[in-house]
Amino acid sequence: MSRIIHIIAFLLAAFPLCSQVPGPTATEDSLFGLFERFPALRSTEERQHLDSVILQYMEEKLAEPESFTYRFDSLRKRVGILTADDGQFRIFTWNVPLSTWEHEYHGVIQVRDNRDNSVRVHVLVDRLPYIPDLLHARTGKDMWPGALYYDLRREKQGKEVIYTLMGFNFNDRWSDKKIIDVLYFDSEMDPQFGKPVFNTPSGIQHRVVFEYSGEVAMNLRYNPDLKMIVYDHLSPIEPELKDHPRFYAPDFSYDGYKFRKGMWEHQSDVDVRNR
Repeated sequence: MSRIIHIIAFLLAAFPLCSQVPGPTATEDSLFGLFERFPALRSTEERQHLDSVILQYMEEKLAEPESFTYRFDSLRKRVGILTADDGQFRIFTWNVPLSTWEHEYHGVIQVRDNRDNSVRVHVLVDRLPYIPDLLHARTGKDMWPGALYYDLRREKQGKEVIYTLMGFNFNDRWSDKKIIDVLYFDSEMDPQFGKPVFNTPSGIQHRVVFEYSGEVAMNLRYNPDLKMIVYDHLSPIEPELKDHPRFYAPDFSYDGYKFRKGMWEHQSDVDVRNR
């Protein structure tokens, strides 16, 4: 109880004129106001405190069943919101800049529990730099490989359903990362990340990670015409820099992953002309 009292006190202090409309609309108004405060905060401590308030407030309010189908449109310029096409869950992700090149990543998964028609909320804790053997690790919500998700696919093999996520990470001052990951739910409806379903040129992996120069952009998207994930092939700008990902950039060729028999199979030299 003390936690929600703290949150309400913070909201009242920050937004004395916030919406009096009950339900998800009030939640949206309050969250929008909280996120809008970030640019004015200068210290790391202030931003981290604000973010902890946001997380606690979302954990409380997104558990209310009426919030599950509410769109939260005003938040979308600050928060990535993706909904599974089977309506089972939504995932919210955002980043908090701590400096020019340091970022914290945060996420919340809102899940419909069909067993009792309730809504469960899972807070994701970013531990990307601390996950050993990232390419071959299965992790839970407390060891989340933090990313800003912008694309979501649902695939089914038999009775098994997996959700494939594509995301972006400001890695450091020299390079960025893009990640293809897999999300699924265990028997207790807890989220799990990573699954050995990627047949890559380097062998079977739980996820695929691309690192490249922060000075360039890399495209990574599902292509509905080709029915596959298509991405820019990355190469070093000079052959002698092949061991340094911060010098990698798109070379105007394309590779991809196509889902077959429960696996994402790597495809080289994808022809994307007129697609």
